[in-house]
Amino acid sequence: MENSVKAGIFFLLAGLLLSCEKGGNILHKVKYTTEAVSVKSANDAPDSIYSGMGDYITSITPRYFGAKMNILMYLDNWEQSNESTHMISYIDGHDNDPNYEISLYVDFSNNQETSYVPILYSTDKWNGIFLIDEVTFKYFYMVSYHFEQEFEVPALYGDKNIIGNNGTYTVDSVTGNRLIRINHQPFLEPIFGYPNRQPFGYFFGNTDSTFIFNRECAQVPPSENHPNGGSQPMIRSNHFTPVTVKMPLDGETIEMYSTISFDTEKLIQVYAGRDNFPYTADDIFVYAPNYWERLNVRLDVR
Repeated sequence: MENSVKAGIFFLLAGLLLSCEKGGNILHKVKYTTEAVSVKSANDAPDSIYSGMGDYITSITPRYFGAKMNILMYLDNWEQSNESTHMISYIDGHDNDPNYEISLYVDFSNNQETSYVPILYSTDKWNGIFLIDEVTFKYFYMVSYHFEQEFEVPALYGDKNIIGNNGTYTVDSVTGNRLIRINHQPFLEPIFGYPNRQPFGYFFGNTDSTFIFNRECAQVPPSENHPNGGSQPMIRSNHFTPVTVKMPLDGETIEMYSTISFDTEKLIQVYAGRDNFPYTADDIFVYAPNYWERLNVRLDVR
């Protein structure tokens, strides 16, 4: 009799514990896209240009734009080491799990859509969801190893190599025009002032403006403007609206659908360089002023 009572209590407790577990499911999808804003022809001067790089020559819209991603995550608190922080990480270059995607090549130009199996960070998580009823994500954090673009070399350069002999040249089989495929670094050097200097990443949310933090490359401690700290610049952006995600109920499935857009219309500007004579070897190719404002992220819960 005593044993049967103990057994009954055990199964009752087990049932209560199981009933507390959430049986819902979250699907995670991200769409990468470009936003074309055709307002002026490529030969019209844009509203914002640089000084000190020679005369403005033209602007170029890449026909391909992609990236190799390193970090992609949502957070409700910028302090990643805080146990009360809830993070959903799709890509994390610092993760040591051999079964986890360390980096990912994405294509903005072709509206690529990718499904992810995320990693959740917090003390209250279970089976792909958080145990609290809802989480308000205030931040989106993106770090890319590089952006990559391909575009037509302006015809007046003829057979000359451009951008300091960087990039890979091909010829379009249909038009016969020269193409160059190249990473982002040469387009950032005129902005940040030194070779190989670039922002560590792009931290969206909980700010009322868009700016470069730590342009001076000082050694800074972790903060809301630079979650990892260090000596690299960080781009802060207000292009993210906080989203509250309610955890799904037992048997319920919801979808977190992210849209990451990068407006590449006339992204690259060309200047005449030190000799101030167009279509020569010292011409400067650079991302348009405040290029990071072309990045936008939107999270929808379906």
